[in-house]
Amino acid sequence: MKSRFYITGEDFGSYSLYKLHDDKTREYVSIIPTLGGSINNLALRLNGRLVDVIDGYNSEDDIKKNLQTSFKGSNLFPFPNRIEGGKYKFKEQNYQLECNFQQENNAIHGLVFNQPFEVIAKEDGDIGCTLVLRYLTSEEKSGYPFINMIEIDYKWTEENQFECTTKITNLSDNSMPVGHGWHPYFMAGNVVVDNLHIQFPSQVILEVNEKGIPTGKQSEYQKFNSLSQLKNTKFDSCFLLKTDTGKADIIIENNKDNFKYNIWQETGIQKYNYLQVYTPPSRKSIAFEPMTCSPNAFNNGNGLIILAPHERIALSWGVKSIH
Repeated sequence: MKSRFYITGEDFGSYSLYKLHDDKTREYVSIIPTLGGSINNLALRLNGRLVDVIDGYNSEDDIKKNLQTSFKGSNLFPFPNRIEGGKYKFKEQNYQLECNFQQENNAIHGLVFNQPFEVIAKEDGDIGCTLVLRYLTSEEKSGYPFINMIEIDYKWTEENQFECTTKITNLSDNSMPVGHGWHPYFMAGNVVVDNLHIQFPSQVILEVNEKGIPTGKQSEYQKFNSLSQLKNTKFDSCFLLKTDTGKADIIIENNKDNFKYNIWQETGIQKYNYLQVYTPPSRKSIAFEPMTCSPNAFNNGNGLIILAPHERIALSWGVKSIH
C-alpha cells in the first residue's frame, strides 16, 4: 500500500529531479540534486487546485541560460551573496575566489550551486517523507581550501509544511569560515508581486554601495513588520532580523485569491539571522533569501560562522500553508 507521503524521481533534461508528494492534497516540492540540491518548485493547495509558490526553471535550457544570473532556488555555500573582488583574509592567509559576477567584479553565491549532490536516503511515510542529499569536498579548492561535508534533509509533513535542514561539517584539522543561504523566488498565484501583501520582521537594513557591498552603515527598517502591499517597492536589500523568538516568519498574501502562506527561518546563534529580499525586473516573483551572514561577510565578519575542526552546524527554514 502506497504511503500518503512519497518520493518520485524523473529526468529533467540531463539533470535528475525528485519530487516529495502529499498524496492527499497533491501538494509537492521538487528538488534537483545534480544542481546543488536546488529547490525548483513548490505547489500548495488553494480551493481545490494547486498554486505554484516557488518560481523555478522550466527546462534544462532555462537553467543553462539563466542560472548564473538568477540563481533560482540555489544552495549558497560557503557564502551567500557577494565577496568584494573575490578576496578575503582568514588566519593571516590571503585567498582569491573566482569573480563569477563580472559586472561587479565580485564573487557571488558560493561554490556549490551548480555541483552534483548525491542522494543518500529516501523515506516515504504516512506522516511525512524525507529526501537526504550529501556533498563531500574530496580535495582543497582554490580560494576555499577547506575540506567539508554538506548534508541536506528535505521534508514534507502532514502539517502542510516543507522543511529544509542543511548540515555543514568541517572535516579538516583547521578552522574554516562559513556562511550559508538559499535563493528561492516566491509567488502567490499568477499575479505581479506589486499586488501582494508581504510581512517580514526586519530590525535594520544594511546600506550597500553600487556593487552591493555593505558600507558599514545601517538604519532602522520596519516598513513591512506588518502586512503591507508591496506596490512598486524595489528590493535588492539585506536585513538584520529580530532574533529573540528563535524563528523569523515571512508572510506572503494574495488578497484577491484569499491565499496566504508562511516562510520561516531559524534565528539565533549560528542560524539564519539575515534576510536578503530581491525583486527581479519581471516582478513576477520576489526572492526571500535566508542567510546566516551579511554580504561580504568573509571580510566584514557580520554573521560569519567560524567552524572549529570537525564541528557541525544545522540550519533550518521552510514553507507552511496558512488556512
